[in-house]
Amino acid sequence: MSFEAYSPGIVDCKSDVDLTNVKGKTVILLQGAKGMGEDGVRAFVAAGNAKFVKCDVTSWEDQLAMFKSAIANSPNNAIDIVVANAGINGPDEAFNIEDSDEPSELVQKILHIDLIGVIYTLKLARHYVMKHPLNAHHDRCFIWVCRALMRYVRRRTIIDGIRMNLTGPWYVGTTILSPAVQKYCKEKDIVFAKSSDAAAAWLKTASDPKINGRSFAIVPRDIVPLGYFDIGKDDYEEGDVFSDLQDILLRTSHRLQVKASDK
Repeated sequence: MSFEAYSPGIVDCKSDVDLTNVKGKTVILLQGAKGMGEDGVRAFVAAGNAKFVKCDVTSWEDQLAMFKSAIANSPNNAIDIVVANAGINGPDEAFNIEDSDEPSELVQKILHIDLIGVIYTLKLARHYVMKHPLNAHHDRCFIWVCRALMRYVRRRTIIDGIRMNLTGPWYVGTTILSPAVQKYCKEKDIVFAKSSDAAAAWLKTASDPKINGRSFAIVPRDIVPLGYFDIGKDDYEEGDVFSDLQDILLRTSHRLQVKASDK
């Protein structure tokens, strides 16, 4: 089995999910103890077994140990699917106005968890999933919530054989939002999306090897009955000047034609 280069095309989310494509696969799902991650764990566990590993995503050593543990407990000594779900919420301290003469140092916890941690996961996932053969028994699927990174890495699928997809949640009533924030949102008539629909979107992308380089919005069911849909906003329209420039870049970029090990 091999993957073609990324090409545009909206995914039909209403089509059936074939869970047989997930059985026997090894899945790493970060922050699986609560919220969307918990629903994701329950969804994947329904198709197989599970092992929980304590991990600080900001620690390279912790993530490395987690990947090694996944391989050691995998029936095939391989990793097939990675969901980089870990993330936190908080105030935008870069925009705080302070009364002191000098500003206080920026607290970088959100940056380290929501961005650096994801890049650690990407590095480790690419390293380990590419160690096993790409065939009908193994998949290479990475699902995350960093859209710009996804739009770049999806172009390397034809080189690396790794599928990249993204889920972007609307307001979801999980512990990432404090009770006060949830109360405020409800007072503003905000309808929450369901974390179980994020898990359903993960299963959809994980179970269909044809889905690659797509972004899925997790939204309230009064917008879309399934609770998720293909955003369809990650490609320029044909004839757009940026589409033409992107085409030139894709045809000439050495990063998409030459493996890093050969440079």
